Amino acid sequence: MKKISNIVVFVLSFLLFSLHVSAKEIAVINGTDVRFRTSMDTSTTSNIIGAYNYGEEFELLDKSAGSNNACSKWYKVTHNGQTGYICGEFATIKEIKEEVINPDDYKEYSDYLKELGFPDSYITYLIKLHNDHPEWQFKPYKVNMTFDKMVNLEYNGYSEGWSLFEDTGRYYDGYKATDSWAYNYLTDVFRSNYEGGGVNRWYAPNKTMLGFYLDPRNFLNEKQVFMFETLSYNNVYHTTEGIEAMLKGTFMNGLADNEHTYVDAFTDAAKKYNVSPYVLISRVIQEVGANGSTITSGKVSGYEGYYNFYNIQAYGNSNAETIANGLKYAKSKDWNTHYKAIVGGAAFLADSYINAGQDTLYSQKWDIVGPNYIGHQYMQNIQAPASESIKTYNGYNKVKLLDSNFMFVIPVYNDMPSKTNMPDRGNPNNYLKNLKINNTVIFDTSSNKTDYDITLSGNVTTIKIEATPVNSKASINGLGTATLDKEKETIKLVVTAENGDTRNYTVNIIRKMDNIVIEIDNVLKELKMNYDDNYLYGFKVGTKLEEITEMLHEKEKNLAIEYLDKDNKTKNEGIIATGDTIKIKANDKEKTLKFIVYGDTNSDGAIDKLDYLQVLRYYYKYIDLDEIYKKSADVNKDGNIDKLDYLAILRDFYNYSKIEQ
Repeated sequence: MKKISNIVVFVLSFLLFSLHVSAKEIAVINGTDVRFRTSMDTSTTSNIIGAYNYGEEFELLDKSAGSNNACSKWYKVTHNGQTGYICGEFATIKEIKEEVINPDDYKEYSDYLKELGFPDSYITYLIKLHNDHPEWQFKPYKVNMTFDKMVNLEYNGYSEGWSLFEDTGRYYDGYKATDSWAYNYLTDVFRSNYEGGGVNRWYAPNKTMLGFYLDPRNFLNEKQVFMFETLSYNNVYHTTEGIEAMLKGTFMNGLADNEHTYVDAFTDAAKKYNVSPYVLISRVIQEVGANGSTITSGKVSGYEGYYNFYNIQAYGNSNAETIANGLKYAKSKDWNTHYKAIVGGAAFLADSYINAGQDTLYSQKWDIVGPNYIGHQYMQNIQAPASESIKTYNGYNKVKLLDSNFMFVIPVYNDMPSKTNMPDRGNPNNYLKNLKINNTVIFDTSSNKTDYDITLSGNVTTIKIEATPVNSKASINGLGTATLDKEKETIKLVVTAENGDTRNYTVNIIRKMDNIVIEIDNVLKELKMNYDDNYLYGFKVGTKLEEITEMLHEKEKNLAIEYLDKDNKTKNEGIIATGDTIKIKANDKEKTLKFIVYGDTNSDGAIDKLDYLQVLRYYYKYIDLDEIYKKSADVNKDGNIDKLDYLAILRDFYNYSKIEQ
């Protein structure tokens, strides 16, 4: 192998589709159900990207990302285009060293691949695989269709659920289709009742997601390349030891009937129908799980003693209907033992798919053979080939057969994009659920409308804008208090979805400037507020300014209200205190009053020993008080400031009796 030493050559190598992966660390899961999260917070499930078991690999970005009570060492990692965190207590670190690969350094093999029909964008990956496993053979399969057309065909098959993916907890909303048949933005509900998909688990992917899993180049790595392995039986590397290794730890132990073990069942099925036993085992585990499922129990009412290991013909709009249809088919085929179900199901796969030209995991999911493209697909799950291929790889690896003479048939589409990426996993909803201005509901049901008009009194100079997004993970810019100083104003709100998509809302405000007769005195009287020409009083100690405003606006929303402190500085919040000023405006009228809190003689809004001393010092003529504080000090309202007043303040402070406001 030639070494790259010149930086110019190194840069050029990238332009020639080179692959450069320097030494890097990999975190390998060594537990079960290990959570991959967007943050290190374990108190919520909303940040879970997925859960993984033994052997899953993550590229390690930072092995000292942090610690908390839930985990003593968090690792920051990437996996399938996602960045997040796993608990390092359940992972083992290993180092992988790779070299720069420049196709020009492997010109002979590169030219050979091109002559076979592989485009430049495949070459570097295949050279890497060839270097690591010289016995592996690669063959292109020319798909008679453009890449975009294939994506569109799969996408437009939504009514039949041609392509679905699983999401058990709303972790992957950004991967889902959002056309009207798949998603309701107004309710934030994704459709999940596709034929054969079950309920609340399986969703239609969007085109970006489809494109990523359809693009063969995203899986030209040592493990997932096995989705392109030809599925025919080969007695050289499909061994008894390999079958036993793949069955270990599953429900398929011991006898499959009175005469045959599970190893016998998969061996006989493979030989009889010329299909890989490893693929059959992977398919069973993919379909019914390592522990089996209801459809393999033999205990379903009406179908006792019948089994369907591959979920063949198992479809329906509910789990019960899906199982019933699968077992109805099993009964029609007399699959009344595990052995018959395994061997008979293999015949279905072989005759219906492998012998029909769909002889790779990839082509069984994506019908690229034709003539009715996408019309003959074994599985709906677009991620199944990627996950099944890893099981196949692990099976070969356990019995040290990875360097066998495998043949991989890899699709090549017309007009392929330069590359495909996974979409952002975040929720796409950027709709508002409701909107209020000054406690007036503009709308309380989400709709597609984004432009609204509202008319306010000309006296309204400030407004409070409140809104809630349909999806709680969306953010809203533009909420809060806004000042109005023109006859016509425009308020803009920007809603940003979790995935970054934005939606703009506009509220056009017209202030009605013609006079609306509002009598301020009548408002105060109707609220039974105590006041005279100069003072406003009678409020409980500790009453907040916001409470006063709310009372006034509840009676007359077009009042404009302003507060000043004892030094005539704007006071926007806090409790009322002696000496504070309220300005109430309506039309061209304004009423200005000062608050009196009886017993509060120093303008701090409280009644305490400082007030008692203040009154005592005034009584003994050590100090003088302004008129408003004299009003406040006369707590018994007899026109005199004397010992009765300062004793009343003291009794209030010690909670013997409260001053009547």
